[in-house]
Order: sequence, then structure tokens, then C-alpha cells
Amino acid sequence: MVLREPSAAIAGALFSGEGCTPATEAGRGTVWRFDYPGGSGILRRYLRGGAVRLLWKDAYFLANRPLREFRLHLEVYKQGLPVPKPLGVCWERRGLLVRGALATEALAAGNLHQFLSGNGTGKEEALVRCGGLIRRMHDLHVWHADLQVKNILVGGEGAWLIDFDNAVQRPNLSPLLRARNLLRLRRSLEKAGMPPEYFGRLCDGYGIEALPEWLSRIYAVKGRLSDSMRGK
Repeated sequence: MVLREPSAAIAGALFSGEGCTPATEAGRGTVWRFDYPGGSGILRRYLRGGAVRLLWKDAYFLANRPLREFRLHLEVYKQGLPVPKPLGVCWERRGLLVRGALATEALAAGNLHQFLSGNGTGKEEALVRCGGLIRRMHDLHVWHADLQVKNILVGGEGAWLIDFDNAVQRPNLSPLLRARNLLRLRRSLEKAGMPPEYFGRLCDGYGIEALPEWLSRIYAVKGRLSDSMRGK
């Protein structure tokens, strides 16, 4: 399924990797970049994580995750949430297993981790923008399954969200789910070695003064346990 013209170039990248070159390492695998007349795209193939990848590296049992993510990404794009333009999606079903890939427009932006780690100025202003961006997503009742510093892009005066795999849109996103998303992002900032006040600036942009103390403590304990298991 390809949404934008010229569809042949985008379809070639999706179905056969035509014109794709490695863009960056992203979590479980390589993200690919390709050009088409009038623009550039990013291609991400779906790869498994955890122990199950030893059985099925790139296949999902019954679940068509590429199509599910594409539909949600397209929906929030239509509703005006700053996300890369969706270009297309492909999937292959063999028996009970589904493989696939998703393509979006490439942006002149780096992820929040890269931006905060650099020597440039305007970090606090960017964090306020990112907080407002997350608030817009939550006000659309979307819960991001992996809200972390590498899934927020920053460039110029803009900020964008990426990677809606396993994200869900609910009739009403509860304050608890909103807080869980924010605390996951706080943990991501901590793991990246960012100062605590960065999360405070992000919350300023979001428009929240405090998160539930009991939930914050649970996430703090989870973080310490994770660090301990990793030998940190």
C-alpha cells in the first residue's frame, strides 16, 4: 500500500529494498534511507526483540503490526499531530506468520538524544516544545508504547514523534496512562545521562506540575533494578 506519488519508487523500496542505503542503527536493526523524485524516505523493517527473535527474527504470529502501525500513524497525521508523512506499508503473510515494513518521509532532524548531547543552544526551549508535542498526542488519546529520547525528533523550530509500533488510540486516555508515558520518557532521559531539570522543562511544556508520587517511586525502583541487572 503506497500513498504518495511517485508510487513506483516508494514501492520498489518497500517490496525489494530498491535504492535503499543504511541510514542508522535503530534498536533491533538498521533503518534504511531511499530517494524518490521530490523527496527522501525512511524504511523500517519489523524485527523481533527478546528471546523470541531466535525463532522468528522478522515474523509475527498472526499480528499484522506493520499495517496496524501504519493506520495509527496515518490517523494522527490527518489529525495534525507532527509526525513524518506516511509513504506506504507492505506486508507478507505466510501461513500464520506476518512480515513487513513501513516507509515515512525523511526529515531534516535528529533525535532528542543527539540534540541534547550536542553543544548547541536552545535545549530548554526544545524540551518545552517536546512536552507540548507529547501533550498534543495524549489529547488525541494516543498512548505511545516506546516514548523515549530516540523516538522524538528535533530540528529547526520543530519537533516530531516517530515509531508508533504497538501504540494505541483509546476513547479516553486516562491520567494514569499519560503519567506512565511521561515517566518512561523520564527514565530514558536518565539513561542518556541528562540532568533532572531537563525532565522538568519537558513537563513545563506538557502543562503538568507533578506526577503521582507512588507511580514515580515505582518507576524509580524499576530503573534501579534494571541498572543493577546490567551491572551499572
